[in-house]
Amino acid sequence: MTLLKKTAVALAAFGALTGVAHAQSEVTLYGLVDLFVGKSTSKVTVGDLSSRTSPGMSLTSGGLNGSRWGLRGTEDLGGGLKATFQLESGFYADTGTSVAAGGGFNRTSKLGLSGGFGSLEMGRQYTQVFQLMDRFDAQGTSSFSATNAIFGPARLVATGTLSPALRRDNMLQYTTPTMGGFTGSLQYAFGENGGPGVSAGHAMGVSALYASGPLAVQGVYETLKGAGSGAATAKTTALGASYDFNSVKVLAQYIAQKDGWVNGIKENGYVLSVAVPVGAAGTINAGIGSESQKDAATGTRQVKTSSASVEYRHDLSKRTTVYAGFNNVKFETETTPVLTSRDRLYGVGVRHKF
Repeated sequence: MTLLKKTAVALAAFGALTGVAHAQSEVTLYGLVDLFVGKSTSKVTVGDLSSRTSPGMSLTSGGLNGSRWGLRGTEDLGGGLKATFQLESGFYADTGTSVAAGGGFNRTSKLGLSGGFGSLEMGRQYTQVFQLMDRFDAQGTSSFSATNAIFGPARLVATGTLSPALRRDNMLQYTTPTMGGFTGSLQYAFGENGGPGVSAGHAMGVSALYASGPLAVQGVYETLKGAGSGAATAKTTALGASYDFNSVKVLAQYIAQKDGWVNGIKENGYVLSVAVPVGAAGTINAGIGSESQKDAATGTRQVKTSSASVEYRHDLSKRTTVYAGFNNVKFETETTPVLTSRDRLYGVGVRHKF
């Protein structure tokens, strides 16, 4: 065999081996960049006194989704078993800075195994309550959605009250295979903020989802133990449903929480939304929502929040979407003097996925 033939055979063998390796192991770089030009206004009234704030127009990251980049990968281990991982980091596209201090993978950091048994994932992950919130609002959890205004982190900052967690650290999640449209999921987050002999801060959750054809229904129950030995437990119950009539999709969600360690507060709220296709590439999404906070002992309402939102999305391609959105939020206390806050957000933007 000549040297040329030997070289050709060696290269062919190497190509075959690398081809097999590529088929068995795959890593994907992905992400999205989302920027919008918008304006927010706020009017706060306490008794007979009112004040208005309007910082003017601004360029902001994350209108429909938070800008992020990430890596996800799979390795085929044979026999239907796969190893999977996902690392995802958020950033502010208007400044190029990282959302997480030091640039860590603040959004998702998980490792798992999947196969005929379902999947088991470990690390920082989305909670089942957040997944329900995002699934059963036509606008998802965008900056303009009623869900974000009623249940999202912005409300937590504004009111100082309990808000469903988006993600949890140190969490195990088991998801069953989908059978007849049904999928179950269990989550457990280790409480790693307690002292010796103290199981504090751990969370547990269970979810049941049915999705088949135009109908989807989900129920979630989650508990979170407070810090310290013997501390009370917060409990969250969430229900969601949607039905696609083709000409319009109708979605609804209801979330109730009992805050076991802050004066026994009970909170419950709902969001109703619709998605209406416009031509082949457009969608009008609209939603309304309301939430109230009551004293668990007396049943007296202390706080009420309501929101109305509308949004238009137009797909320029599979990866690029232009959009316009509006959200109006009213927050009112039952204390004396009554405090009322009215906040509005307008925006026009572009989202690109890669």
